[in-house]
Amino acid sequence: MRAHLAVLQFPLLYCFGVLVCLSVYGVDFNSVSGYLYVIPLLVAPAALSRLRPRALGWLRRHVRPLAAIGVALGAAAYRPLHLGFWDKQSLAQSVAVSGLGLISVAVGWLALTHTTSQPARTPVPLAGALAVVAAFFALARWYPLIPILGVTLCLALAVTIRWNEDTAVRRTTGRAPFLNALAFYLAAELGEVVWDLGVDSSWGPQLALAFATAALVAMIWWLAGARVTTRALGRPWFLAGAGVAALAIAGTASVVTAWQPSFVLHPLRHVLLGLAVGGLIVAVFNRMLVRGPDAATGQGVWLWFTIGLAVSNVYSLQFEAFPAGRLAFALPAVAALLWQRGPTARRHRRELAEPT
Repeated sequence: MRAHLAVLQFPLLYCFGVLVCLSVYGVDFNSVSGYLYVIPLLVAPAALSRLRPRALGWLRRHVRPLAAIGVALGAAAYRPLHLGFWDKQSLAQSVAVSGLGLISVAVGWLALTHTTSQPARTPVPLAGALAVVAAFFALARWYPLIPILGVTLCLALAVTIRWNEDTAVRRTTGRAPFLNALAFYLAAELGEVVWDLGVDSSWGPQLALAFATAALVAMIWWLAGARVTTRALGRPWFLAGAGVAALAIAGTASVVTAWQPSFVLHPLRHVLLGLAVGGLIVAVFNRMLVRGPDAATGQGVWLWFTIGLAVSNVYSLQFEAFPAGRLAFALPAVAALLWQRGPTARRHRRELAEPT
């Protein structure tokens, strides 16, 4: 479970926590401090996949000291935030929070190799990690910025992991546009309750309900005896089944919310979104086991998850006047799904699979 917490702490705790701070409590983009927050959120996930093998090896050898530095930065950053105090013009705060984010994304990405090397043990610790994430969001009802402390505690657990320094960090060139677009869509839907309630931190239990439901999906995956077989690895469409179900469930929540905007605050909506998030995470963990052009890379999903949160915040006020506008967030995922099933995508996969 420690490794799975290391994987999930960046997209689900750090990105959510910092974007809530920037959107609800304010950010000053007229100073350097405001732009520092953008580096770990958008730049670092895109840059990780382009690092040279020597740099990746260095990160792997020094992952424990990096996690320990992240714990120190997180403790320094969270101390003034404990009761909800956010100084948007503080350079020291932005340096600490952004430094924590850089270490968070690096440790999370390295933890992917650790978790995918033990596929049969994935569902149970994954469910436990999602339950811990849900607990932090439940506490956000009283301490709105506690997800940042959650990142710190996850990094503290990462220090205790027995990292195999000889394991090569995989640089995957394959792309999974459907899962990236689905991450964008689900993040946009999850963020709506936060932007709607703002400083009223009752959004915390709502998100906790969603992640607790996602943990239940991971447990069902285990109880159903799910295994990644040779046949499944040869059929990307089979592995995308959880993602397709997630898209359908999230689409149902979007349509109901467009028809009745007050549904954005209903617990049933977050149960549906939790089922969808669980399906996305199951699909991503499965697809990371695939080699070649159909592989999924964690940093791509993280990046689009963050972009989805940011974009939904930008357009949140427009949804009050035009509730059906939120349906546009589903269009990239629908288009990617249709392309993935089309003849062009199949021909592209065959060409990449053929020996040259």
